[in-house]
Amino acid sequence: MTTLDQIPAPPEGSSFSLVKIEKVSIPHPYCITPKHVAIASDQFCGMLGTEAIEAAERQGAHCGMRGCNLRCDQHESSKTLFIRVPQNCDLNAIPGLHAYLRSIQAKAAELGIEGFAFPTSNVV
Repeated sequence: MTTLDQIPAPPEGSSFSLVKIEKVSIPHPYCITPKHVAIASDQFCGMLGTEAIEAAERQGAHCGMRGCNLRCDQHESSKTLFIRVPQNCDLNAIPGLHAYLRSIQAKAAELGIEGFAFPTSNVV
């Protein structure tokens, strides 16, 4: 498990701070439907794994999110480092942010971090 203490802290006095490391689903988490559950129950001893989901999709099941027609493998998730920034601020104008991101780039990649999110001070 990757934790914030594995990432070098921002320089003292920075206007940005580390918040959390979390998986982010794009465009959203894949939503299981009763059809997925029924097929898993009937054909996979109740195990709702990748094989059961793919079998259900071959039999007409799809993501339960209204309007979503993407297959399960088209829903992605990536480990993301959340860095709190000042509200209403251009990321390029935050002193030291660009240099900090470059300085942690190799460590982030080593830890499997695939992206960054920049919530404002009043959002987490």
